[in-house]
Amino acid sequence: MSMASWTESLKKVRAESTRLFSEAWRRCGRVAWVVAATSIVMILPLLLEIEREASTIEIEKLQIKDFKEKGYTDSQIQQMGLTQAAEPSVGLNAPLPLK
Repeated sequence: MSMASWTESLKKVRAESTRLFSEAWRRCGRVAWVVAATSIVMILPLLLEIEREASTIEIEKLQIKDFKEKGYTDSQIQQMGLTQAAEPSVGLNAPLPLK
């Protein structure tokens, strides 16, 4: 193999690798865009809802503490719709349906 053909082969390999790298970069950019957009659309509202739920639970706990200081009994507080645990009634904490 002569030096000229070797140089020509290297130029072809370089051109092909540059083209492949450019295509891969463009596709990875699209994938990164999809991941970022999905994160904003799906994960951000979830995090905001978790924060809102935590603040609601904290407010309910403060209300229960305030009612107890005013002399309300536990049954009166429960009749107002507040519970001691102040936990949501969904998911694992949901009451089981009666059969």
